[in-house]
Order: sequence, then C-alpha cells, then structure tokens
Amino acid sequence: MPGKRACTVLRGDRRSDAAVLPDGYNAELLAHVVGDRGRVVTVDIDPYVVHRTQRLCAEAGSGRVTAVLGDGALGAPAHVPTGGFDGVIITHTATDIAPAWREQLAEGGRLVVPLDVGGYTRSITLVRRGDVLRAEHWTYCGFVRDRGAAARNVPTTTLADGEVTVRWELGAAGDTSGLDKALRGTRHELSTGLVVAGQFNFETLQVFASTTLPGFCRLSVPSGSELVVQEDAAAIVADGSLAYLTHVQISDGPEPADRHSEFRIHAYGRSGPELAVRFATCVRTWDREVRESGYPSLSVHPAGTPADRLPPGDLIDTPACRMVFGWPGQVRAPRPEHESDTVKVAAGA
Repeated sequence: MPGKRACTVLRGDRRSDAAVLPDGYNAELLAHVVGDRGRVVTVDIDPYVVHRTQRLCAEAGSGRVTAVLGDGALGAPAHVPTGGFDGVIITHTATDIAPAWREQLAEGGRLVVPLDVGGYTRSITLVRRGDVLRAEHWTYCGFVRDRGAAARNVPTTTLADGEVTVRWELGAAGDTSGLDKALRGTRHELSTGLVVAGQFNFETLQVFASTTLPGFCRLSVPSGSELVVQEDAAAIVADGSLAYLTHVQISDGPEPADRHSEFRIHAYGRSGPELAVRFATCVRTWDREVRESGYPSLSVHPAGTPADRLPPGDLIDTPACRMVFGWPGQVRAPRPEHESDTVKVAAGA
C-alpha cells in the first residue's frame, strides 16, 4: 500500500503489537502467532485501509485484532496494556525512531523497524533497556516510505545542468558550492585494491560508509552518464570537491565465480584526490575489519542525551534520537559536549 503508515504491537501473555499490511492480513497472522491470550493493535493513517481492515478482520473471526486510525509515529496510546507492548513492528521505511515506539514498549520488548540509514534500508530488531534501544538483529530489506508527521523529505541538489542529483539521505544538506565547476574538470581515479569475484555482498559497506564518512551523500545520474559512471553511487562532498565509489568488471568468464570486479574511487575538484584517499581508506578498513564481522552494534538514545552519556561510536543525530554505531576497527577521538558530529579516524588511515 503506497504511502502506508502503520504501527502494530503484540501483547497479552507476553505478547503485544506491531505494524500491519493492508486489509489486516498481517494483523491476523500475528494474532495467530500470539495465540488466544494475545492481541494485536494495528494503526494506519489511511481511513480506507483502517475501515477495510476492520471489516475483513471481523470476517476472519479471531477477535484479537484492533484496527485504529492514526499516525503510527504516535503509536497506539489509547490501547497500551499495563507494562507496555511486548513487541512493536513498523511496516514502512523509517528515517527516525519515534519516541512513542520506545515509550509504549515493555522493558525487554522488541521493536522491529525498517530503518533508513544513509538511504540504505535495513530491518533492525531493537530491544528496550530502559530509555535505550539496542540492536539485536539486522537484515537487508525494502519498504514503502512513511507519510505521517515524522515523514522526511530528502534534501537534493542538482548539478551539471540537471545531469547529477546529490541526495542528502541523512537529512542535512551539505555545501555544494564549486561542484559544478569541479565536474567540468579532470576526473581523478584511485583503486582501492579490493578485487572481488562473482556475486559479492557488500551491504555492510553501504551502511559503514554512510555512518563513518563525513559529508556522505548519494549521487543519481541517468544511464550512460560520463560524469558519474554509477547510476546510484555512494559519495562524499567537501571543499567544493566530491568522490564516489564505483565497481567495474576487470575480467570475464563463463561462470559468475570467474568474473572479477574492482572497487574504485572517482573524484572531481581540487580536493578530489584527498577525498578519494579518504573513501578508499574506508573501503579498505571495511574489507579488513568489518567484512567478516557483519553489522555493527547499535544503540538508540533519546534526543538530547548528553554526549558524555553516549557509548563510543559513530554518531548519527535525528530529530527524535541519537544513534551510535559501534563498528570494529574504528578509532575515535573524544567527543566534546558541544560537538554534534562524531570525530572519526579510520584504523590504518
């Protein structure tokens, strides 16, 4: 359901709520999971979806699903059981963790949310420990965007007469002055030294780059662009210059395992070579320290949490929370109280 905004929670005897698919199908599946002593509350912002869910769930006959009209960012305040919901499941891509999701969750309860981190969506299971949510599991996924009060428009900037679009997926637009001129100049290329064979999974590299590289953004170009050879590229911008990540096939073969690709950095502008080295170091650090380790530790703290109460890690601030990513191989400088951006130094840099 395009534009759907849903929140669902499981409860009863160690059950509560979560988010639901259109027409209550997922809600009824959850009702089956929670059993006779459990119940499911599903919230959607679309009156049509709610009314249809109510009708179809009544026909299904479990009697354990309550469909509520409202913005899922507010949870289901009129339906929270004593002690909170045992589970909250969000079924839209979120760029933030709404306070209500944590506040209405029981201690030790689980929040499952498709979280957008730098434009890359991962379904994350978070466990409540007091005012902090801690990641327990990650998986690759894709969901529709939300459209409630917490929905965020991604700032964009167009360059090169509209050929290149810069997307600031983390929410704050950076300075793109000088980039039009830079893109008309010479392209600098740097090999990362990382050569991979066959079908290669680099999903953690995407999240690693977006959470550790200052000035991170995404570039979009039409097919066949000569300025940016990757149609959707991870990039960094600084000092009127940019660098982006691409991977090119360097050898072919009859089987996928016989084909090899190399990760390279393309850069433009006076500081392009320096940015290319920074991005290449990120890729090499990921290959050496992160690739075999998987996703990082993640703790989600309420907005306004003092810096000295945060654990070491790479910090992403959103309107509602402070997310701290704990990647292996990262060496971090102390963070002053006034500093909103994490100081990051890649190991081996």
